[in-house]
Amino acid sequence: MKKLFLSACLGLIGLVGVNAQEGLKAEATVGATIGDGADAFGINYGAAASYLYPVMENLHVGGKVGLDIFGGKKVDAVIIDGVAVNSNLKAQNMTLIPITASAQYDFMDQFFAGVDLGYAISLNNDYNGGFYFMPKGGWQNEFIQVFAYLKGISSKIDSDIPDTAFSKNFNNVMGIGVGAAYKF
Repeated sequence: MKKLFLSACLGLIGLVGVNAQEGLKAEATVGATIGDGADAFGINYGAAASYLYPVMENLHVGGKVGLDIFGGKKVDAVIIDGVAVNSNLKAQNMTLIPITASAQYDFMDQFFAGVDLGYAISLNNDYNGGFYFMPKGGWQNEFIQVFAYLKGISSKIDSDIPDTAFSKNFNNVMGIGVGAAYKF
């Protein structure tokens, strides 16, 4: 996994060297967890670097590498032998490195839609990595982008900790939020 991540980073750096005048973006996101993972995680935040190359008049494609963190919540009860017992356990944060292919279509100079598809590598022993997708849309000018997104990772819990309220139905983690990107 470390070799894969390092290779992706070197590839992104190589693409930037080809055409450094435009296409490079640094973005930050913040949002809330929804779906199956909402019992385990609260806030979601992350940062990423991407490079998009124009292939047609309003279509840009490229790649993105980032860091995503889903903050763990306090778990109210642990199920032991079918009986719920109060606890002070807190779900561990889920830290991911998404490596994706990206595309963006500019409807007008100010409005765009895009999608990131790839794989998210888990940096935690308690969670698996999985398929990653992030459709987004928003407003942009020459230097910045502001957007709303829906993010999904097909990840499962992979731990020997006692069953908790969230571990039985934990098949994926989704987040919804806002982000901003600076275009270099």
